[in-house]
Amino acid sequence: MTVETDHAEWRRNLDVIDMHTHVDAKRVDEAVEIMDRIGLEKVVDITPSTGERFDRKMEAYEKYPDRFDMFGGIDFDGFGEDGWLDRELDRLERTAGRGAVGIKIYKALGLQYEDPSGNQVPVDDERIAPLLEKAADLDLVVAFHIADPKAFFEPLEPENERWEELSENPDWWWGDRKEHSYDWWQLIRQLENVIERHSETTILGVHWGCAAEEVGYVADVMRDNPNYIVDISARVPEIGRHRPDLVHDVFVEFQDRIMFGTDLGVRDPLMLGSPQDFDPDLDDTEEFYDAHWRYFETDEEGIDHPTPIQGDWTVDAIDLPREVLRKFYVENARRHLGV
Repeated sequence: MTVETDHAEWRRNLDVIDMHTHVDAKRVDEAVEIMDRIGLEKVVDITPSTGERFDRKMEAYEKYPDRFDMFGGIDFDGFGEDGWLDRELDRLERTAGRGAVGIKIYKALGLQYEDPSGNQVPVDDERIAPLLEKAADLDLVVAFHIADPKAFFEPLEPENERWEELSENPDWWWGDRKEHSYDWWQLIRQLENVIERHSETTILGVHWGCAAEEVGYVADVMRDNPNYIVDISARVPEIGRHRPDLVHDVFVEFQDRIMFGTDLGVRDPLMLGSPQDFDPDLDDTEEFYDAHWRYFETDEEGIDHPTPIQGDWTVDAIDLPREVLRKFYVENARRHLGV
């Protein structure tokens, strides 16, 4: 590693887990090469895979049985029709039986999926409730990626602070209410309803609870709901805009419920938190992780965040204590995901 911090040598002796990645089944050898270069003991593929894709990944990861774990998904094709729920309950059984650590529900819920009447399905639709209850019975974490950054709901114009990223990924813009029924806060509140209703289910809000612009709000939801955990994947650029003492204190308060993840995508091309307008190599990947270490392990001000395409600003580091870092990098993923 290139970045030296007070914790760097200590961290190199930890079994660091990146619990939010996406690994192509054909690229597991490349993923292991990256992991060994960066100093990662294990990665968790959190792609909501179903069917043949799920099976291919499971089989590919068997080559390195101690280096990979993965999530499954729910197939919303036919949602609300006769037989859909039974089919997906059976899928959960098979997903758990194959050794998945959880299921992930993608942001198309609330933004794109429709019921038989042609209405967009809200995140807190009660027709999904039996799946969340079944997941709790099967000891599966349910991860939600809903909404997206606030800027993705704002006018699509050069003045938008995420214009570069949206230009690279135009299908990530959700600002047309005629096409997408719910605005950002509506989706966030719908997720909060789910968390409150399903207190027996461990619910993971990826990307800092999908609301990195509202660090205090996410902390309030965590205070009210012990079943709620979050990761920081692809959101250091956003949480880093908040006062470092505030973010530091939230990490300390919830040191048992925040997990390290990056949204690394081992595919063609590599994805470092978000699709970029260039083809990253191993050196770029190391710099990507170095930016994470610097943010969490130092008190530097005005530093570059990991993913420049996500915003042209700097962040102030939060200098977490070692006991918090140990939980963040390793122990919380083991506790909550069983990896």
